[in-house]
Amino acid sequence: MPAVYSFTRSHQDTLQQLIRVFSSGGTAREQWSLQAEMLVEPVGWDGLWKLSKEFCKKFEVRFPCVAYISVTSVDFEGLSANVEVLSVQHESVTLPESIEDVPLIELWPTTKQREHCIDVATTAEFIDLMRFFYNNIWMPWDDQDDKVLLPNTIEERMQLWTELHDGSIPNCVARSIVLLRNSAIDAHNKLKQLDSSLCEDDSGDEDDSLLPPNYITLCAELTARLDAHMSKWTLYEKALIREQYLAKMKNKWQNNKTKRNVVVLWQGGPASELQQISSRVSSLVSPQQLVSVRACAEQALTLEPELLLLCSPLCELPEVPLSLIQIASFNGATLKASDMRSCLLMLSEECSLRDLQLHCTHVNTVLVMRAGTLHVHGCSLLDDSTTSQSDFAQGVVAMSEAVVLIEDTTFDNFYSGIVVHKGAHVELRNCTIKNCGVGIQMYSGSFVKLSGTTITHCSEQSIRCELDSTAEKTNSVDGLHILPNCTIGSGDMNKEVLIVHQDVDL
Repeated sequence: MPAVYSFTRSHQDTLQQLIRVFSSGGTAREQWSLQAEMLVEPVGWDGLWKLSKEFCKKFEVRFPCVAYISVTSVDFEGLSANVEVLSVQHESVTLPESIEDVPLIELWPTTKQREHCIDVATTAEFIDLMRFFYNNIWMPWDDQDDKVLLPNTIEERMQLWTELHDGSIPNCVARSIVLLRNSAIDAHNKLKQLDSSLCEDDSGDEDDSLLPPNYITLCAELTARLDAHMSKWTLYEKALIREQYLAKMKNKWQNNKTKRNVVVLWQGGPASELQQISSRVSSLVSPQQLVSVRACAEQALTLEPELLLLCSPLCELPEVPLSLIQIASFNGATLKASDMRSCLLMLSEECSLRDLQLHCTHVNTVLVMRAGTLHVHGCSLLDDSTTSQSDFAQGVVAMSEAVVLIEDTTFDNFYSGIVVHKGAHVELRNCTIKNCGVGIQMYSGSFVKLSGTTITHCSEQSIRCELDSTAEKTNSVDGLHILPNCTIGSGDMNKEVLIVHQDVDL
């Protein structure tokens, strides 16, 4: 994909630019529309389109998805564009040739344009600033007709954003703030969807009996939820209130951190099941650990548990990064994402997963280990979606500085079973990788060790090694160690291990 413009700003520079945008008064959308009309090229520029979850759902492709597009027109009032799709990042993905009403914040202008007379640097910088606002600062009530978004509100939210990212706010409170904002945006989006479906079905008859089923109830519930979130948000947005509230929450967080909590996530059931769960917990915990039972995953995570025991057959965890946590199951729980997102679990520091079924439904990647150590034991990772392995679903992605040990675990029906980036260390013991496109994808500077492991029925390659231009061109890979007790495809390593030398550094 072509290179795009990127910008680096200090927090103070970002704040000053946002204040300039919001100096004229009006709703958030009105003020951005006014600026867009002055700064955005109206037609003919090229860019990358990073499809939102909504567009991915509409076109039935996995999130994330990237397309190379050309803008055919811009709607300044709607802050959107009509685009022509030139190509898609993955050849297996098909999109319509032309698409209307793509939000500008989903577009990244490319540094090289096919039309040499077009200069999109200013357009790119404006969209980048607007994207920062909508991704980090905007709240759903900002676009209400009577809502004037003032510069001091921008300052307060920028200060909150800064504190969220510099460690001033404890993890548990930061997670609550992120979840609150996400929940408010989710309620707002669902209300918009309800309104859109009503407009599509509008026959000109105002008879309430013709409304979609539960329409009035759903609207009332979502509006109440949004109003409740708006009230709670003032605890965080106003600096003076936030300072007092955080002091209280920090004490609670410190108490939780010293208690060494074990949390049982259970929706409830018969007494006999509770007895079995109690016996299982007793075998896992030490006398120093305290056990709590929660029905809600968000509530469970606020206790900063050392161990989270999943006791319902099907469990969902919110889209938040996790660290310093063990996740295990009672009777083999299945963990899925509640809605479309990039990965099921984003982990760091020291983590372990045991006796879980991890499904790729709604996500592109099951596990991402950013840094630290991860131990996976007795798990099953499966892409059970209706789409085929060719849509680039991934099992485990080990980023730089990650050390991952995987034991007695099965990977089934992914495009890439395991992806090992430069600087990562992955060891597999007694594992099975089957029905994938590529069993293991590794890069220069990574380390992979296989013991008692089987890789079978991979349509493209059992193991693919991509080496950068500095690597010596040989028929072996320094970081790949396969013990004799492994079964790799046909057994012919010259065929099963593909070494690709890149012309440029990855």
